[in-house]
Amino acid sequence: MKRVLITGCSGLVGTYLIKKFLRERYHVIGVDINEPNISTNIFSFEKMDLTKEDNISNILEKYSPDVVINAFGIKGSPIRAKTKPVDFLYPSFKINTELIHQCYKRDIWLVFMSSVGVYAPAEKFVEDDVWKTLPSEHDWFPSWSKRTGELLLEAYKVQYGYDKWSIIRPANIFGEYDDFSGNGTVISTTIKKIWESEGTMECWGDGSPTRDFVFGEDVADAIYKMYKNKINDIVNFGSGEEITIKSMINDLVKISGKDITITWDSTKPNGDLRRQMDVSKQKSYNLLPSKPFVDALKKTYFYYISQFQNLNLNFNVKDFLKKGYYIGNSNELFKNINEFNDKCNLVISSSIDKSNYLYRFEYGIYDGVGDYKRNITLDEIPLREQFIKDNNGFTIQRWWETHNWTDNTVESKKYFRDLIESYVPQIYPDLKDNIRHEDNFTLYENGDFITPHQDGYNVGRYCVFLIYLSDEKDYIDGGGKLIIDNGNTKEEVLPIKYNFSILDFTENNINHSVEVVKNNFRRFTYIDFVYNESEYKTWEKQE
Repeated sequence: MKRVLITGCSGLVGTYLIKKFLRERYHVIGVDINEPNISTNIFSFEKMDLTKEDNISNILEKYSPDVVINAFGIKGSPIRAKTKPVDFLYPSFKINTELIHQCYKRDIWLVFMSSVGVYAPAEKFVEDDVWKTLPSEHDWFPSWSKRTGELLLEAYKVQYGYDKWSIIRPANIFGEYDDFSGNGTVISTTIKKIWESEGTMECWGDGSPTRDFVFGEDVADAIYKMYKNKINDIVNFGSGEEITIKSMINDLVKISGKDITITWDSTKPNGDLRRQMDVSKQKSYNLLPSKPFVDALKKTYFYYISQFQNLNLNFNVKDFLKKGYYIGNSNELFKNINEFNDKCNLVISSSIDKSNYLYRFEYGIYDGVGDYKRNITLDEIPLREQFIKDNNGFTIQRWWETHNWTDNTVESKKYFRDLIESYVPQIYPDLKDNIRHEDNFTLYENGDFITPHQDGYNVGRYCVFLIYLSDEKDYIDGGGKLIIDNGNTKEEVLPIKYNFSILDFTENNINHSVEVVKNNFRRFTYIDFVYNESEYKTWEKQE
């Protein structure tokens, strides 16, 4: 397994970088002064002051990463940058200098995250223009903290031939892990103002200036591609579109669903009328962002409001996202218990014989295995068991799932889908009228189980919803519990009516398993992998 070391791992882009490299099955080593909320055995966190030179060499010696992503940066307002410039320059100079030197010595690929702040004021920012000008007086000190890192990488290339590096200059970054205190980016500050507004909101200028906004997740994807494709170059990362401040604010108000009157104070400054990245080089490397601007705004807005209590839910959404799962009672989902029970009985009656089901039987062999049928018939089960035994293999999972859909199972599936579509947008508001279902009814009988695992990454997948349908009277030490393991604690879910569970994939990928079913218990479940329909369709078109 390849290893990546990410400095500034708890920051806006750093958090997205962790998730991106974990999805690509890297062992991720994160370095920061604050620990991110990541629960997986392939993430290691080091709380460390990198201004101490030995710390950089020691951590590189300890983990021997294949690539280092330097997403470290000093946060602070323009006022702080002007009055306390040493706070920006000293740590940046020390960390960047030593990290670049150590990566050169150890022949490690380094992705250096620079900034739009390196540019002088202009309507369009072109990579080769940086050294023809001086930085803006507003970004004077922070700019040099990035410019000198870029210059040092060029120097190592000239003197030592070290060219295992990429430099990315993102535009105005926003996203879910932004600073929403009111001192963050223009988008995070606007989101906070909209949420707190009671019907009016004042904005500076007239809203006509344009800006280049990029979503943090897209920045992380581009950084990954720059390393994977070994792009030894300095590349802007812009959106490729100009967004006016007014349209951005109007989009956020619409997303909020609130009725807000905006007053534009033309006595206040507009700022630069146009600030845009030139994306010609970015486009040539196929690094343009993939997520539409409004979709990214939705994710950011809804993430921010997740910290506030929703009276329609029995839990706080942000706590759920941090924990990674929720275990509830099905009466949170339905109003009519008789209707719920009727649909459960329709599903159970469909399994009198196995004509409507196929057996999901997956295995591994230590010497490797090629493609094989995941779903087989009842008659094929003994042959597969014998094959696994003869080849010293091991079973990964085995259970039944609906294959032929009858009128009864179609009716029941629609009922459960309706429950999901009513409930899930309370957790993920951007899924309202925007859900793609990958669902089925499953049946576990004696000997059926799923080994402990984390699910692979799927574009647009938000969560998996599990509603248990079997009667409690039929459960006599029947096994089949869902075991949720977050690395520190384990929690068990009894697979009986009226329990349900949700596992989140947007912020987590919790390790889970199903223990072996026994004592003739028949474990029925409705399982629904819930996707963002528009996000999934966008991905399909790109593919």
